[in-house]
Amino acid sequence: MGEIAEVQLLQLLLEVYADIDTQFQVWLSITFAVMVAAFIAGERFSRTGRVLIVALYGCASTILLLRYLGAIELSQYVFDVYAAYGVDLPEGVDARVAALRFVLMPVGTLVAGLAVLVPGIGFRRQVMEPAAPAEA
Repeated sequence: MGEIAEVQLLQLLLEVYADIDTQFQVWLSITFAVMVAAFIAGERFSRTGRVLIVALYGCASTILLLRYLGAIELSQYVFDVYAAYGVDLPEGVDARVAALRFVLMPVGTLVAGLAVLVPGIGFRRQVMEPAAPAEA
């Protein structure tokens, strides 16, 4: 095979996939944290506080999206190395997963940002009425 063994190529590809999965898990965790904070705190955040939260969250999401795109480019490089060495790609390489993540991250970021900026949007709070006293 030459300079790089097939096992090393597979290990490199698995490391790239692990990096992609880790970045997605971090994004998903902070997105749900923002959504829960928006639900629990609701209108108790000041307008400035809400804008600051959305700005920080937007920056973090942008960084993670850019890192994700970089990892996708790196995986393409690994695919090119596979091709250069005449090695078939392993089974399970599916471009649909990358496309869905690429759509989900920006859309999810926008939804979470709106949930913070516009308290109550998309959330329905159940108001429980006090029970009527039992008649004897």
